[in-house]
Amino acid sequence: MTDLELAARMLLSLLFGTLVGLERQWHHKNAGLKTNTLVAVGATTFTVVSQLGFGPNTYLPQVAAGVVTGIGFIGGGVIMRRGGNVQGINSAATLWATASMGLSIGAGYYKLACLTLSLVLAIQFTQHWLANWIDKRSHFITSNVIYNLSVDFVPRVAEAIRNAWSVFAAQAGVSVLHYCETAKNDSEAVLEASLALSEARVRDLTTLTQTLAQLPGVRHAAWSEKEVEKSDGGSPK
Repeated sequence: MTDLELAARMLLSLLFGTLVGLERQWHHKNAGLKTNTLVAVGATTFTVVSQLGFGPNTYLPQVAAGVVTGIGFIGGGVIMRRGGNVQGINSAATLWATASMGLSIGAGYYKLACLTLSLVLAIQFTQHWLANWIDKRSHFITSNVIYNLSVDFVPRVAEAIRNAWSVFAAQAGVSVLHYCETAKNDSEAVLEASLALSEARVRDLTTLTQTLAQLPGVRHAAWSEKEVEKSDGGSPK
C-alpha cells in the first residue's frame, strides 16, 4: 500500500464519517459529528494497521469482529434506559453503520463504502420524515408531555360536561392518565384530568376547552402542559 493510497483511505474515511455525523449533529444527538467521524476513522485505521503491521495474510474477519465488538461498547454507552423507555437506539445503530463504512474503506472496498454512505444518509433523512408522517396519521402519543385539564362548573351542567369529555376521550390518540370529578358543595364542582396526547389531539383539546367554557354554568375551563423526564424510542423527557 503506497503512502498516497493510505492517505486517500484515511481522508475518505474522515469525509464519510463527517457526512454521517453532520446529520446526527443537526438533530442534536449525543453521538454527533465528532463521534461518528472518529468511529469511521478508527475503524479504517484498525483495518489498515492489520494489513500493514501483520502482513497481507492477516485474517481480516477477526479484525472486523474486533471493531464490531468495540462499537458495541460505544453503542451501549449511547443507549440509556429510564423507566420503561429506551433512548439512543438510532444513534447506536448509526455508529454501527459508520464503523462498517470505515472497515470497507480500510479494506479497499470503496464502492461498498459509497453505497453504504448513500443508504445511511437516505435512511436518516427520508425515513425520519416518513416516520413522522406515519406517527401523525397513526395518532402516535408523545409521552414526553402531560396535558392537564381543569374545569370549574356548577353541578347542574355535569352531564353535558361528561358527554363532551366522553366523546373527546374515546378518540384515537388520547390516553387518560388521571380523571377526577369532585363536588365541593351544592353550587361548585371541579373536573381534573391528566392526559397524554398525539399531536392532532392537542388541537382537539383546545377545541374541547373552548366548548366547555361556553357552556352555561361553567365558570372556568383551561388546560396546561408539563414536560416530563424523557425516555427514547418514543417517550418522556
